[in-house]
Amino acid sequence: MMGFLSDAKDRLVENVAPAILNGSALKPYGRIVQLKLNSREKRMEASLELKGEAEPVRVQVDHYELIWEEGRLLLSIQAISTNKEWLTNLALHFLKEKRILVPPDVAKVLSRLL
Repeated sequence: MMGFLSDAKDRLVENVAPAILNGSALKPYGRIVQLKLNSREKRMEASLELKGEAEPVRVQVDHYELIWEEGRLLLSIQAISTNKEWLTNLALHFLKEKRILVPPDVAKVLSRLL
């Protein structure tokens, strides 16, 4: 039963988070066209249409943590890869094991689901 609830929450986040992010944090860069989440395994995959890129960029996070700290939601990524070598290297340098502030509008939605 717990797996069913987790899967249902994941599907809800997959449908809601892209719309929020596309209208805010990602707007200057492009948009998420697909998001797959597995919160039990702490994995996510996204396909993004980025401005200036002819093909979608695929991003895979193999382990993440969501951390509530002082009323803010932070995302910590332990493993990340993309279909672009330069972008994978950039992501590893700037994102791996760093705490990234989740936009407040996304955090608000996630707080109701977590």
